[in-house]
Amino acid sequence: MDIRIKRTLAMLFAVTTAAASFSAWQNIPVPAEAKTLEEIEKEKKEKQEQINKKKEQLAVLADDLSKKAQYEQTLKEQIDLISGKMLLIDTQLQNLHVDMEDTEQQIAELEEQIEKQKKQVDKDRELFKKRIRAMYVHGNDGILSALVGATSFYDVLSRVDIVKRISKHDNEIIDRLRDEIRDLTKSEQDLTANLQSLNIQETEMGVLYGEFKSSQDELSEASAQNGTEMQQIMDRQEDVKVQIAADQKTMDELAEEEERIIAEAIAKAEAERKAKEEAERKAKEEAERKAKEEAERKAKEEAERKAKIEAERKAKEEAERKAKEEAARKAQEEADRKSAEDAKKNNAVTQAPANQQQNPTTVTQATQATQSTTKATQPSTQATQATQATQATQTNPQPDYQGGKLSWPAPGYYKISSGFGPRWGTHHSGIDIIGTTSPINGAAACAAASGTVILVKTGCGHNFGKTYNCGCNGGYGNYVILSHGNGMYTLYAHLAKPTVSSGQSVTVGQQIGVIGSTGHSTGPHLHFEVRIGGNSTSNRVDPEAYLF
Repeated sequence: MDIRIKRTLAMLFAVTTAAASFSAWQNIPVPAEAKTLEEIEKEKKEKQEQINKKKEQLAVLADDLSKKAQYEQTLKEQIDLISGKMLLIDTQLQNLHVDMEDTEQQIAELEEQIEKQKKQVDKDRELFKKRIRAMYVHGNDGILSALVGATSFYDVLSRVDIVKRISKHDNEIIDRLRDEIRDLTKSEQDLTANLQSLNIQETEMGVLYGEFKSSQDELSEASAQNGTEMQQIMDRQEDVKVQIAADQKTMDELAEEEERIIAEAIAKAEAERKAKEEAERKAKEEAERKAKEEAERKAKEEAERKAKIEAERKAKEEAERKAKEEAARKAQEEADRKSAEDAKKNNAVTQAPANQQQNPTTVTQATQATQSTTKATQPSTQATQATQATQATQTNPQPDYQGGKLSWPAPGYYKISSGFGPRWGTHHSGIDIIGTTSPINGAAACAAASGTVILVKTGCGHNFGKTYNCGCNGGYGNYVILSHGNGMYTLYAHLAKPTVSSGQSVTVGQQIGVIGSTGHSTGPHLHFEVRIGGNSTSNRVDPEAYLF
């Protein structure tokens, strides 16, 4: 098995047990129903898949609703068009009714005129018949009577002419009445034909109006059915939205639980790191103390050994000196015995040099003892100084991060596509760094300051741009968190892969991962966060205030 996979599995196992271990370490009971990160991640993935499917359902429903709305608009336009045609036909029918009423009125008036004319013709015809009958009965008496009664020839001609004119006039009246009756009858026939045509038009328009009315009813029924289906689609949309909201709430709760577990794991890792450092420091101090004691013991033994040798040397010298003094004394006594006077003189002379010899010997021995003591003491002093220096170093350790600006986490890529603060109706908790002239995909993500890797999250294989959240690691995808001491932490997200492991020490500018597009990422970029005062989402600050 690849060592990186082993490390990832080990890290996942450590993090999943972190909550229980940390609670036990703090004497806090862990609920029996507490979930592991694997269970939370699996549930989040399932919920995200459900949300994605429901969003797809919403998209399908929205498309269906759009089609229904377009169909509704088409039906409305057709209904409006047919209503307009029906209104036009209704107007034409009203006009036809008016024309028909006018025509019927005209026909009635013509019939009345014809009836009057017929009566007048009958009347004139009866009068004419009477005249003809009278003329037939009386023959030319009328003319003769006119001639007899005439006073002159001119009068006769006049009377004859009058009779002819009367007869012609009667004929003309009859002919004129007949012509008028014929014209009136022709007009009546024309009006009757026109009335029949209007009746036909009325029937045709009535049929057409009925067809339009039937089409309008069908379209109205289709519109009502379409409206019902649109309402059903909208109801389904609301149901799906409620389900998505519930799933999203569950996702948020899972994310909070995951964040809590990670925070506890980080706190435990940090506590263990500090405990480890404290144990190492104490072990080092103990080792240095033992080394110092050992050095002092050896120095003491060496001093005692040298003191013993020196004492033996001094005892030997003292014995030799005493033997010499004893020999000198015996020789002196022998000389004194030989000569009392010479003994007195020799004794005075001999004692002075003897005293002089004793003094140098005593000074020499004191000097040598002092030098021996000094040499024996020097190793102990040097060990003490080394121990004090080590203790001073351990008592006042230098923190990894001492303030100031952080190094740029994506060398060579300096464009910020999205800053810290409000974005898309939410709060963007860091900055997004992208490429400008060259793509950033595959570039190195580097430590912004020296520190310790406290968390490495992997497992997201969705290394491509996407408009949805794949749900991996809370949307961060593959990411790394570094601790820089003094309560400062940095996060590097959407990595194609991390290149460090948990617990590893890193230096500023060291590569900790490869930039990619995992998690909720629309394209390759590095999401960089700075957290001050603790590794929690509530401690996130604007990274631009801390970067060069």
